[in-house]
Amino acid sequence: MRFFIAFLCLLFVPLTGLGQEEAAMQRRTLLHQDIEREYFVHFPPNHEPGMPLVVALHGYGSTATGFAAAHDLNAHADRHGYAVLYPQGTYFSVDQPPGGESLVTSWNDLAANLGPKAAGPHCVDGAVDYPCPPECGECNRCAWTACYDDLGFIERMLDQVAAEFETDARRVYLLGVSNGGMMALRLGCDLGDRFAAVAPIIAQLAPGYDCGPDTDLPMLHLYGGRDDTVRYDGTPGADGFIYTTAEKTAATWAGTLACTTGPTPWRNAYSEAAGLVCTAYSDCRVAGHEVVSCIDPEGGHDWPGQRVASISPTCTDPLQQASIPGQAPCPTSASPPVTAGMDLVWDFFRRYTRKPVN
Repeated sequence: MRFFIAFLCLLFVPLTGLGQEEAAMQRRTLLHQDIEREYFVHFPPNHEPGMPLVVALHGYGSTATGFAAAHDLNAHADRHGYAVLYPQGTYFSVDQPPGGESLVTSWNDLAANLGPKAAGPHCVDGAVDYPCPPECGECNRCAWTACYDDLGFIERMLDQVAAEFETDARRVYLLGVSNGGMMALRLGCDLGDRFAAVAPIIAQLAPGYDCGPDTDLPMLHLYGGRDDTVRYDGTPGADGFIYTTAEKTAATWAGTLACTTGPTPWRNAYSEAAGLVCTAYSDCRVAGHEVVSCIDPEGGHDWPGQRVASISPTCTDPLQQASIPGQAPCPTSASPPVTAGMDLVWDFFRRYTRKPVN
């Protein structure tokens, strides 16, 4: 794939312009490949300099602010003292009969929009024909994600955030759900030195595109036993698409980390409470690093234990309604907070601090 030279255009509103007790979600933009890209940063009230940062990637068809609302991540961040960064994937609209439009958002994981490898096809005959993003030109039969340079966008966004906000560069963590989880895998493989740990959720890459990180990077992989969209066993999902098995995803990652033990049973209080069945690779090149893989036996295509059912991840909050008009506004949830899914992820993340680059 051809990548373009990118440059930045900083929309700068200093954090110091807000009292620390008032700081919450803020919108930022940058110019990449001649298009404006946006992202959102949430800080807990009364935050202190040097706090950890979690980068959270939405799934296919979702918005950044809808993802934040539907998974209640800001409330979890407020309770546990970390900031959250929500990038927005590229998007376009398609006709949705009768007489409407549907928003298509996605991430270029450098796998789903490429051709098949020896490991097998990405989809079967008769699979769902997903709309081809306009920038891709002519898509192959099984392609369905954006073709923009999202790797470059995320890297420059991280640089911009580091320059503006006083977060701890040694404690930047990465999670993604569905297509966002696929992008998290790609970022971990190609930009692993920017993160201290990664958690792809209900996501594997296309067959033959499984990869390991370019540096030592612990991983927590979560998936559902009844997920019929991104199946964990390598068989076609309900839409006819196929992904690398969860088993191979973890094994490839563990091989790159030079882990010598596993997969062996793994558990903690959070996995036990959620009914997850987990295994881990351990005794890796870096002491304490692990590659943990957890299945929710009854889970479908959703982040287990971290979903507000009454909020669609396709909604937009007031900060994003002008840039993506026509989406339903995100409601204020009256439901009790959800925490189980992020409790598990955060417990894993906070074990790790990236060593500074010499």
